[in-house]
This record gives sequence, C-alpha cells and structure tokens, in this order.
Amino acid sequence: MLLSLPVSPLQKIVHHPGREQGIHLFVKRDDLLHPQIQGSKARKLAPVLAIVKEQYPDGLLTFGGAFSNHLHAVAVAGRIFQIPTLGILRGAYVDMENPTLKICQENGMKLIPVRKTDYKDRKQNDYQYWAEAFPRMYILPEGGNTIAGVEQCMHITQEILAQLPEEIPGKSLHICTPAGTGCTAAGIAAGMPPTKGTTWIFPVSEDGLDVSTIMRLLPKGMEELPAIQWMPDYMFGGFARWNQEVVDFSTEFHQQTGIMPDPVYTGKMLFGIFDLLAKGAFEEGSTVVALHTGGQQGWDGFRERFGARILV
Repeated sequence: MLLSLPVSPLQKIVHHPGREQGIHLFVKRDDLLHPQIQGSKARKLAPVLAIVKEQYPDGLLTFGGAFSNHLHAVAVAGRIFQIPTLGILRGAYVDMENPTLKICQENGMKLIPVRKTDYKDRKQNDYQYWAEAFPRMYILPEGGNTIAGVEQCMHITQEILAQLPEEIPGKSLHICTPAGTGCTAAGIAAGMPPTKGTTWIFPVSEDGLDVSTIMRLLPKGMEELPAIQWMPDYMFGGFARWNQEVVDFSTEFHQQTGIMPDPVYTGKMLFGIFDLLAKGAFEEGSTVVALHTGGQQGWDGFRERFGARILV
C-alpha cells in the first residue's frame, strides 16, 4: 500500500453538557492522520492509490464541488505519489481561483467544470460516460465512495474500540460521524458489532443521502444489520452554508480543547452532539465518540466567501 496511515489519537473532552450525567466524550482525531492529505479522505484513498499507480497509466479521475475536501485530498496525493489527476467539477461557472481549486491546480490536478445537470446525469451507471471518455484512467466516485473505502473505514470503529480506556464503565457506546456521500459512515456502522453500540450519522446535505444509501453501502453478507441513528436536524442549510452559531461554537471548542472543527462537516456534528447532550439524548454513563474527519482546508473557502475570522 502506497499510503500507510497511523492510528489516529482518541482525545478525551472534559467539559461538555453531559459530564454531570457521567457521560464520557471523546474525539477521534482523523484530522491528524496525514500532514497533507485531508483527514479521513486519506483512509478512502489508501486502498486505491497503489492500484492506480500499477494499472492505470493516465492516472485517476474523480469528482467534486468547488470547495471539495475530496478533490483537494486527491490532488495532494497525486503530487506526493506522482499520479496524474483529473477533477470533474460540479458547476460550469465555478471560480477556478478559489482557495480549494487553486491548491488542486498547484498540485497538478487538471479540472473540467461541467453543468450541474450533466454532472448528475453522468453519474449514472457507475460513471460509464467518463470511463468511456478516459479509458486509461481509474474512475474514483465522488467522495472516494468505494467498497474498499467502506472496508477501510471499518478500521475507525475497530481502532476506537481498542483505544477506549478499560476503566470506562459506559452502559453503551455511541460513535458519531458526519456524512457527505455516506462511505465513512457506512464503514463505521459496518465495523460496529450490534452488541457494542450505535452509529449516529449527521448528514451535511439531503442531496442523494439517506439511511437507505448507508444500507446499500454496507458490505454484502453482513449477518446482522448495525444499529443506526439518523440525525438530519443539524445540516444548517446543506454543504458549505454559513451559520454563525456553528462558527462561534467551533471557535469556542477550539479555544477549550485545541481541536479545530471544520465548518462543513465536523463543526456541525459537534454542535449537534453538544445540543443532544444538553437535551439528555444519550443515556447516563454512556460513552460518546465523535469522528473528526479533517477538512481544515474548508476554512480557507469560508474566509474568502464570508470573511470568517478563524482563531488558530
């Protein structure tokens, strides 16, 4: 495997609304997986890169929006491992000089903007249109959403189960994850033994993502379906939308813990977790683990679009 990843740390959060109920809160720090390849995107790329390097002479073709963490990660990985990359952009009139796309291009990624209707239509039949147009390139679905990616993300749950302190007497375990395409969430759910706990999924958009999406992504032949809680109340308008409460929460969370949530995924989820803790949604004595999926590059786009002041 070209991209070898460490076990990301599990950091305990001392001050939170559930502490008086004996609830233990941790953050799984996938934002620290790799110094350049963004967060959990590295997990989904790890099983792909060697295949591309060995079997696809023209490199890797993938998809994303104007501020995509996925495109950013693929472009950086392409430079590091000397793999040509091509990004298909959702939207014909995106700003090619925004912070995300500028970095993509600086790392050697070529970009093709397409109309949103064409982008959606050409996702049909496993991106057959693009496979025919670029037969010597590996076609990586949006968000790195592959069977191998789901299997890699099962390791997140396995790592958490191994990292939790033995002395924690939690009645149950709740692993919380944000979700864009559902690949990471499906992996976490698939890796969770039903007797161990529940996966809480915080979607960031309604666009093509629901519980049935997660179920379709689960590995075939699972003897027992995982326990899932679907939490759609913390999308705050969808992908990359400004919300002052989330920005203020993220800034305060960073000041208290040293952990900076990203504004698109982890910030919204953590806001939701703290709100749920305050409302008593998690039972007394339980353990809650929040996955930080990385995506720090998203703040650059927020600065440009909204003038956000970020404390780092």
